Amino acid sequence: MLSPVFAFLIVTGGTDTADFEVRGVGGIRETADLQSVAADGTITLAGGKSVPGGDWYSARRAGIARPPWPREPHAELGNADQIVGTVASADGDAVRLRVLFPDSPAQVLRIPLSALKAVWFTYRRDAHDPEWLTAERKRDVIQSRNGDLALGALVGMDGAAKILRYQADGKDLQLDLSKVAAIGFNTDLARVRRPKGPYYRLTLANGTRLSATGVAFDGASWSAQSLFKEVIKIPADQVVAVDVEQGKAVWLSELKPSKYQYHPFDAEDHSWAADRCVSGQAMRLKTVAGESTFDRGVGLHAGSTLTYALGGKFRRWEALAGLDARSGVRGDAILVVRTDGKERELPAAGRLTAAGGALAIELDVTGVKELTIDVRRGNGGGVQDHVNLAEARLVP
Repeated sequence: MLSPVFAFLIVTGGTDTADFEVRGVGGIRETADLQSVAADGTITLAGGKSVPGGDWYSARRAGIARPPWPREPHAELGNADQIVGTVASADGDAVRLRVLFPDSPAQVLRIPLSALKAVWFTYRRDAHDPEWLTAERKRDVIQSRNGDLALGALVGMDGAAKILRYQADGKDLQLDLSKVAAIGFNTDLARVRRPKGPYYRLTLANGTRLSATGVAFDGASWSAQSLFKEVIKIPADQVVAVDVEQGKAVWLSELKPSKYQYHPFDAEDHSWAADRCVSGQAMRLKTVAGESTFDRGVGLHAGSTLTYALGGKFRRWEALAGLDARSGVRGDAILVVRTDGKERELPAAGRLTAAGGALAIELDVTGVKELTIDVRRGNGGGVQDHVNLAEARLVP
């Protein structure tokens, strides 16, 4: 059985602390030095405390903020994984990505083209995705550093010779890799596969996000079996977080609301966003540990009401609520949560401001059939009222 783990970390490299906060079903919460993670998911903490695989859903390093998405060359997969590394070579079937951690030998990962969404050769800002990346593509798209786009089919890449070869209109062509910013791969050939049962998603200090069917930790290094069947060795101080996907705990962003309402301020309209800020960008929050970037959560604009049917299946709802650290700095909003029509008490009365930072929310929802999340406008109308409910999760 898999055992869920997640962690918050500040990230300019590794971290000195080995303390993890482990959370699990039935109210499990332990913070201690992480000694090991066995193949069956059992966590062992300092002092001999162990948590069986399948009972825990998150483990986070105490007092550390989550890193931003990769700011170095990296591969972006169709399942939203992002792996920092440089292209060693490629052919018509796969890209071989060279991955290097501090004080460790380089590893080369073979990633099938069918698993890839894009490869980035330059620094990528985590603002809005470019149009060529979000659109359906029947051919590969090559973006030059000057912004030009070329369409074709990748034939191969030689990282050492810095040559990219592709075919377009029946012609064999090539480009100098030093002039290439990114490649977006043919979406018709994409095969985004997820395991049928629970699996892990790791967050690393360099911004890598990696899904794995299995993980193990021996006190010195982690071993992760990727979804594309490559085993990756990761130094202990490079692992920031390990979340369990498709486990007992359920991300709110994966549930379909039974009802959504937006109450316009001046004829404008806003939808809610899954795993993104309502602006469409990555969710960022100011936390006591520093600014963190979150991969899971719900983005809302003030004036929104979301309702979920829970059916009495869960015991706890938890989230980190706040204004987005980038697009919500001038906002002022009020979060109101109701369970079966009853308003619940929240930290700081649910008031969300840039100065106030994020609010850690944990509510007992035992037996609750309906959860309603209402974001109201505070001072200033609806100006930059971009609210993130990061790590919003329902726990049985």
